[in-house]
Formats: sequence, C-alpha cells, structure tokens
Amino acid sequence: MRRKLWKDLLFFACAVALCGCSSTPKPPSENGGLFRQHNEGYSLLYKLMKDESDVGEIFIIKSAEVPVKSLVKEIGDACQAAGKQMEEFPKLDNRIEYDVPDLPYMEQRSRDLQAKDDEKALLTSSGKEFERRLIFTQAEATNYAMQLCKALDEEETDPGRKSFLENLARQCGDFHDQLMNLLAVQS
Repeated sequence: MRRKLWKDLLFFACAVALCGCSSTPKPPSENGGLFRQHNEGYSLLYKLMKDESDVGEIFIIKSAEVPVKSLVKEIGDACQAAGKQMEEFPKLDNRIEYDVPDLPYMEQRSRDLQAKDDEKALLTSSGKEFERRLIFTQAEATNYAMQLCKALDEEETDPGRKSFLENLARQCGDFHDQLMNLLAVQS
C-alpha cells in the first residue's frame, strides 16, 4: 500500500512539473489579451474619428477651393458619424473601452510632435500650398484609418462591429483615392 502511495505521489509530482513547463499560452483574461488589443485599436480609431471630425473647422480662418473644402467637410462628417456609431459599442459590450491607447512613450511623443508640425504648417501656409498640405494630411489620416479598420476587422468577431469596420475601411479608402486625385491636380 505504501509503495502504491509513493508511486501515485511521484506520478502526481511529475504531472504537475510537466504541466508547469507546458508551452501552451494562457487564454486571454477579461482585462487583457485579445480584449486589450481590441481596446487599444478601438481607442486609436475613436480618437482619430474625433480629431478628423473637427478638421473642417480650419475653414473658419483659412480658405480653399470648393473641391478641397467640400471633400474635407465630407470626411469630417463621415468621421463624426463613425464616432457617434462607435459610442454605441460600449453600451452593447461593456468590455469595450476607448481610453487605452497604450502607445509607447516615444511613439506617442512622435505623434504629438508630428501633429504640432502639421498644425503649424497648415496655419502658416496659404493658397495652393495650404491646399496641398491639407490634402496630404487628410490622405495620411484616411489611409491610417483604413489600415486600422482592416487590422481590427481581422480579429473582430461581432458581426455588427465587423460590418462597421469593413464599411469604414471602404469609405476611408474611397476618401483616400479622392484626396490623391486632388493632390495630382494640385501638382
């Protein structure tokens, strides 16, 4: 009997040791893993939609030709609508949060510096130079939004959010193409 007990204990100890060395990753926890990645991506997308919805306000102090002005305003309206739609996501799924961008310090700092440089360049330019700079910054933003939507869509399982991301990616891609055409005309 004693020999069987030792055998069972030895087997148990080996099993525990082997399980402890297992390479199987832990499943994501509620506040980490895949939900954290989604929230980081959605935080970036939500902030981008909020920022882009305000770009048309530059026309309070600056002027541009009608095609540029109307496209920038159309982009702003689309971003505002997307932002409002995104505000519904946390109401339907309380795991979604928009305050977790979690970018490394240097990445966030470089983005802040770029935004400040872009703002200064836009405010100190005029005429065709202003229009080119505005079109270029909008082309960068719409391309980034499109790629961010695609990245989020790869892992999204909710059909409603998946459809939202696919539509927004397509819309941002269309805006990007229109902006690139305007940029070609500006040259």
